[in-house]
Amino acid sequence: MASTKGSLPKKRKKSPNIKAGHFFTTHPNDYKDWIVGPFVKEEEFCADNFELKFQRGEQGLLRKPKKVLNKNVHTLAIAVYGYIRMNFAEEDIYLKKEGDYIYWSPDAPHEFEFLEDSLVITLRWES
Repeated sequence: MASTKGSLPKKRKKSPNIKAGHFFTTHPNDYKDWIVGPFVKEEEFCADNFELKFQRGEQGLLRKPKKVLNKNVHTLAIAVYGYIRMNFAEEDIYLKKEGDYIYWSPDAPHEFEFLEDSLVITLRWES
């Protein structure tokens, strides 16, 4: 048996910061479905130049265009399921199946409507 006399204790690996939950039940929807971004108060979900939205909506949900707050962003919306209509300056674009996406930059006023119960993941990052 080898002697341990004079040897250094083995360093334990630091455990990663792990957090699990369910965004629709364990987290309050304080940020209108945005779960990562500079406005999120939870430290592990606060990021300066990246935003993530996990938006589930029922058929008939219609959101009218809003004022653009930051024109210098890229936005990517990806359909997980459902049927979504997005409108940019009188042009309708439809996300009809899993993996359909729309990318736009710079940010622009847009309307969206859930034509079926849907889930959309939206990523937004600065230029």
